[in-house]
Amino acid sequence: MRLLLDSHAVYWWMTGNPKLSAPARELILNSTNTVLVSAASIYEIEYKARRRRVDLPPQELRAALRRNAVEELAITYDHAEYAAHLRWAHRDPWDRLLAAQAFLEHCILVSVDRVFDVTPIDRRW
Repeated sequence: MRLLLDSHAVYWWMTGNPKLSAPARELILNSTNTVLVSAASIYEIEYKARRRRVDLPPQELRAALRRNAVEELAITYDHAEYAAHLRWAHRDPWDRLLAAQAFLEHCILVSVDRVFDVTPIDRRW
């Protein structure tokens, strides 16, 4: 399976936070799955770190993702266009991008956020 991690899932996994559900952790640690992190999530985590809302220096985050063979998912024109046209009342642009990426890249979105459940993507937690 291809997994796309939401920002909080990345952060909780990298910091060992027990808020990451056991099923989500199992999916991430399953070596047969491909784990991806969106550039949008990296932006969000780094933005929060600079505002001291999370305690994970950007260089440590990137190093940990590399050590764990996590793949970077860049934001493409197709992702942006799909996100902009997605029929979904949710207005958070980063969530819209993650939904678009999960759909277009055929990924399961690993997220605690049930707001994604009204989209055509598969969310697991």
